[in-house]
Amino acid sequence: MQEDLRSDRRRHMLLPAKILFNDRQSVIDCTIKNLSSGGALLNVASRLGIPDHFTLDIPRLEERHPCRIVWSNMFEIGVSFAPCFQNPDGPELHIVR
Repeated sequence: MQEDLRSDRRRHMLLPAKILFNDRQSVIDCTIKNLSSGGALLNVASRLGIPDHFTLDIPRLEERHPCRIVWSNMFEIGVSFAPCFQNPDGPELHIVR
């Protein structure tokens, strides 16, 4: 078994969330499988059509995070949270809590 080299502790959960992109005109439902202060593991119906940068909306926690995909397969996406990024469809986004 591989050693986990992440600096942040991950919390395992099944938490509904939304992937927002295209100036928030496009929304894809997802489930957060684990979460840390630096990123998350998302379960999706399909990886197809999801851009490399998007905003993750977590209504239950009242949080929004700009994300960058680090790795993915057909049904899972590993993302890192960025302090901010330039959204090609709009203004710079920042973490909202």
